[in-house]
Amino acid sequence: MSLWQHLWPPRPRRLERLSDILGTGRDELVTFSGSVEPLEAIHDPVSGEAAVAIDYRAFPPHSVVGVAGALSVISRTLQVARQQAVDFLVAEGPHRVLVCVDRGTDLDNFHRELLTRHGVGLRTERSLVAPGARVCVIGRRLAARPTSPLRDEPYLAVVRAQRFWPLA
Repeated sequence: MSLWQHLWPPRPRRLERLSDILGTGRDELVTFSGSVEPLEAIHDPVSGEAAVAIDYRAFPPHSVVGVAGALSVISRTLQVARQQAVDFLVAEGPHRVLVCVDRGTDLDNFHRELLTRHGVGLRTERSLVAPGARVCVIGRRLAARPTSPLRDEPYLAVVRAQRFWPLA
């Protein structure tokens, strides 16, 4: 990446409709939104809720209390953050786009290790992207629908996500 690209990164092409992705070039940076359709689900290690992405933050019990132990209110807490996600489809009407993501950390094992180490004093916060949620995706288009008449994929294109987040 050049200095110019680092200081002024390219802006993604905004797709108003999901079908507009067919007019984009390979490796073009795009942004679009739609509702999540899971290909597989992962489960929140604390509540068991199904999701396609989890942003997990854990706060082990205080190890340094205040200034010389004065106040527990201003205690310092170590925060541990991990993410886990699986590939999913973004849908808008009859159109679908396959979104490929980095899988991240296995949160079930990670949470279990933290519980073993810190016990019931462990505090956690999780943000989930649940099936059916509306998301906005920024990523690079990898491929379009194959042209073979013998193979018909259920999606218009494949996008490698750089970022995605739920919409309110």
